[in-house]
Amino acid sequence: MSTLKYTNIIQFLAYAAIMASMIFIPVLAADELNASKFEIGIIFAGYALAVFISSYIFGRASDMHGRRIFIKLGLLASAVFYFLQVFADSVLSLIVIRILAGFAAGIFPAALTIYVYESKGRLGKFSAYGSLGWAFGSLITAVLALAAYEGVFESNFYLINFYNLIFISSSVMFFIAFIFSLGLREKKTVKLKVPFFPAKLIRENFSLYFSYFLRHTGANAVWLVFPLYLLELGADKFWVGIIYFINAGTQFLIMRRIDKFKSKLLITVGLGVSVLVFTGFALAQNFYQIIPVQVLLAVSWSCLYVGSLLMLTGKNIEKATSIGILNSIIYFSAIAGPVIGGIAAEFYGFKGVMFTGAGLSLIGYLVFKFRK
Repeated sequence: MSTLKYTNIIQFLAYAAIMASMIFIPVLAADELNASKFEIGIIFAGYALAVFISSYIFGRASDMHGRRIFIKLGLLASAVFYFLQVFADSVLSLIVIRILAGFAAGIFPAALTIYVYESKGRLGKFSAYGSLGWAFGSLITAVLALAAYEGVFESNFYLINFYNLIFISSSVMFFIAFIFSLGLREKKTVKLKVPFFPAKLIRENFSLYFSYFLRHTGANAVWLVFPLYLLELGADKFWVGIIYFINAGTQFLIMRRIDKFKSKLLITVGLGVSVLVFTGFALAQNFYQIIPVQVLLAVSWSCLYVGSLLMLTGKNIEKATSIGILNSIIYFSAIAGPVIGGIAAEFYGFKGVMFTGAGLSLIGYLVFKFRK
């Protein structure tokens, strides 16, 4: 099996593991641990802060010390800390364990992405396997939710319940990904000296980074309450998993085919369509109307993410650092987004959160479209 096939499998398994654990965290916190909407925001913000710090540190470290060590370290650490989620029995313990899981999950993505780039792999196709992983992770939750509804997990044994089986599944997928990472060949790369705070790199990519931050802050405000919003619109846990699956599965089909387009066009389309997506969420009257909007969501994210990878790897020498900063920005917005989403939900309800996402995406679109 070729090295690039290993990276695709690793990408698939890692993102399946992340998605499977993420979807029902708000429901677990609210229904099982009696968390408030604000506390749910703190849970998401803590995880995002950990990934933000980790992505920046290890993206830069990958440019300085090589790729493979951080790919393997991140996958193995994620396997351990995602498993520990089964022991979360209070809001505080869930916050702490999600922070540890987030730090582990931020170690490997930048190194893995640049490993693919340096192996002459197609970044669009590689990214598509992440979306396929999201789809598979969503499908896992849907299947487990259906099994839980049928009473399959009725047991007094501590580990046998819907949420813990999801966490165990995530841990196993991370560990399998780690096993595949052992087969990655060492690449001869130029090891760079990167300043701890690369101000020049940030300045040269500011319009992209800031637009990304605004759009993703709005998106993370939405994702905070999205499963709860779907339940309010009449969906059950099975349909929540299916709706997530539609988005991720469509991304897989789109990402594989769009890396031939210019990066600026892809980013502009991604930001513009995001405005339509979050507005569509707000106008939905039942969960069935969310389904076609999920297809548009797949278009927006596919274009934005692939376009950004193409732009950053094409124009910057410090490739892993630039991708690490992008990942950090994604998760820094996931700190601000849940806080904004929690406040908006308290005062304006779930639909107010959706309109907040649309407004921030519109500002991001204008920043990038009319950049100097």
